[in-house]
Amino acid sequence: MKRFLLGATILAALVGLLYAPTGSFGFLHLDDHDYTFLCPFVHGGLSWGNIKEAFTNLSHGGVWMPLTYISYMCDISMFGPGAGPHHLVNVALHMVNTILLLALAWRLARSRISFWIVLAVAFWAFHPQRVEAVAWIASRKELLWAAFALAGLLFWGSADRRSAIRSIAAYLCCALACMSKPTAMCFPALALCVDLAMRRGICPSDSEDNGIVEAEHMNEAKRVVLMRELRSRIFSYLPLVLMAIATGALAMYSQTHPAGHEVRALFSASLPWRLLNAVVAIGLSLFQMVVPVGIHIDYRAVPGQWPIHGLLGCLTFALCLVPSAWCLVCCFRASILSARPAPSTKHQALGTKHQALTTILWFLAALLPTLGIFGSFGEHARADRFLYVPMMAVAFAVRVLGAWCLVPGASLADKILARKQRTKHQAPSTKHQALILLQSILVLALLALAASAWPVIDSYRNDESVFRRALRFDPDNGRALAHVGQAECAQRNGIDRGIEHLRRSQAVRPRDDTSAQLAYALAMRGHSGDFGEIRRLCSKFACDHTLDRKGQALEALGMTAMRQRRWSEAIGCLYDSIRAPNRFYSNEDAMLKLAACLCNAGRQDEATKWLEQLTRSKRNDIRGKAIQSLETLKRNPRTVLFLD
Repeated sequence: MKRFLLGATILAALVGLLYAPTGSFGFLHLDDHDYTFLCPFVHGGLSWGNIKEAFTNLSHGGVWMPLTYISYMCDISMFGPGAGPHHLVNVALHMVNTILLLALAWRLARSRISFWIVLAVAFWAFHPQRVEAVAWIASRKELLWAAFALAGLLFWGSADRRSAIRSIAAYLCCALACMSKPTAMCFPALALCVDLAMRRGICPSDSEDNGIVEAEHMNEAKRVVLMRELRSRIFSYLPLVLMAIATGALAMYSQTHPAGHEVRALFSASLPWRLLNAVVAIGLSLFQMVVPVGIHIDYRAVPGQWPIHGLLGCLTFALCLVPSAWCLVCCFRASILSARPAPSTKHQALGTKHQALTTILWFLAALLPTLGIFGSFGEHARADRFLYVPMMAVAFAVRVLGAWCLVPGASLADKILARKQRTKHQAPSTKHQALILLQSILVLALLALAASAWPVIDSYRNDESVFRRALRFDPDNGRALAHVGQAECAQRNGIDRGIEHLRRSQAVRPRDDTSAQLAYALAMRGHSGDFGEIRRLCSKFACDHTLDRKGQALEALGMTAMRQRRWSEAIGCLYDSIRAPNRFYSNEDAMLKLAACLCNAGRQDEATKWLEQLTRSKRNDIRGKAIQSLETLKRNPRTVLFLD
């Protein structure tokens, strides 16, 4: 117990130290705003009405996750609307998950090979693939469902099958995990993996040390006991399976009925493409686990990454498929219930393959709901946040290493040193020195892994930094081009570079939002040669103003009409832009332009009302321009105002 507490304390402290800088990071435009202060039932904080809406609203964000929304409400109620507390809560959840994973791995290994368990959990916690789930506020759902799932597996793995309290606690944790993110529908498969790792649910074990039943004891009476146990285990899984089915149905409805959009098809790609994407996604994920290079946000789907990324993913998947298939065949060919005696070495080899199969099943079961095979996959068919729970399979992989390379109960270092002593006749006094050296090398390797996560963590500081990193490894990423272009347009002397990025983004990834952003940037630049392109980009919104829910395209049309002295058209576009229901940017700039157009159209009284309202603005530039325009109107009511 002391070793566990020491290991948990060290790991939690190092995780907190690694991710502490995220407390000064801001929101990302990618989902962060939609889940927090732009969510109608979250930005007001914790209340019964908001909690009820979180459970009954099945469409917001295209995913049903009421507990995640409630966690955002708690952050806002306790700490305010700032981004820093949201980030720190994510860090705290990652620390909790690290401790829970250590506890689960410790229990499955029965406190043996403890040093290697701590190293495996540290490898999982410090790996750069965890950064997206921790440093991105919108990935809170991954952390929450992982926390509830690990807690439920601890209850499930430690409970006697006749203990109703612990079983109910496991069921409750499963329900909470499913309400945090629908991916938790894989919980029954994870519970099966825990049962397999503890050798429960397969055969009644007479030995707690190795869980292997001697063949001579398998008589007919024990076969009856086995069948009775299997039936009881099946009934214990039934509530988990029912919750998984219900969660899957809610997930399909949420995906196909997102709020503010038309009903979508469940599958956005054909079955062959979905299967190919799954193969490549698994292969690339495993490759980046071993070689953590090129890790960034928003990986594109398979069609945009051929041939290099696709071939690399297929090759890695094939290399991993061979040993996986070998373990599967060996386990099924082995007659565990056979009455024929078998040597202990054969049982030991079978146990090794059994643990390897458990590791593979955990990884695939946790990753399968996110691969797009049973549901739509869009632009990012794989993501690092999807690997948060699947990569916990390292806890099982350590048991494989211990069963394969070691004698039962020994540590890897002890085995290596024993071999060295047999071959090189080393003195026993050098054993501890060599052990310390080996452990130091592994600890340094883990610190190097944590250091490689630093630049990935720092890239999540803001939109520009996170998407610039994505462009560094994927220059044709349309979403990254749009975000970087928008950030450059807001900088002094950067609007030309921003427009080029937005044009490239629209070329590789045509979107209405990108068209509106590009039109707005062109309108802000004000070149007369861009007026035709602006009207072409906004032709859809010009015909129906209600289609522009953010008001950006209408404001671009209004500025263009204003420069062409088409006052009536400019007034209509700017007025509807201000009233856009989901307007993201401040509407005070559009209000100032609307006042100028009203003045120039001879409607000075209306212009004066808008300008007087803007004199109370908190922005100094807007307030100064409004006061100056009012003074100009008082001196000459027929003046022509152009406010850019």
